[in-house]
Amino acid sequence: MRKRILSGLGPSLRPGAGTLLLALFGACSPSMVPGTQIPDNRENRELLKQVELYRQAVERKDAPAVIDMVSETYYDTRGHPDDPTFHWDYNRLKAELPERLALVKDLRLEIIPRRIEVKKDHAQVIYLFTQDFMAVLPTGEVAKHESDLNRMEFQRINKKWLITRGL
Repeated sequence: MRKRILSGLGPSLRPGAGTLLLALFGACSPSMVPGTQIPDNRENRELLKQVELYRQAVERKDAPAVIDMVSETYYDTRGHPDDPTFHWDYNRLKAELPERLALVKDLRLEIIPRRIEVKKDHAQVIYLFTQDFMAVLPTGEVAKHESDLNRMEFQRINKKWLITRGL
């Protein structure tokens, strides 16, 4: 009975045809960076490498390494567009980052990339971060846990992706 029902279907609707089409279309879909939904290509890999180097430098509390990854055009309102006391440009970052990193201990930073957008020599990486650390305060050490979605922006300068916003 089953064979007779199936014989009335056109060739494209018979079992096996869909599997073949799926295999053909699946083979044409772009490969993804393992563990992400980010297309695997040279630019995305370069950007992910920069994000990973940033993560490692932050965990080491290596302010000079972080600053080397940042463009001299860096500017970030840090979530407070109307209050310039929160804004960081390259010079303020260079001056204050070492002091800020000195006030944390046992820093662990996890970055999970969610999306990358590239337009010519500008790019942004959207990522989820989680960081755990001990904040060194005048009253003693306090354990801190922070997690949020963030966007790091880049500009390609002299064939290298440098951070322009989003630390």
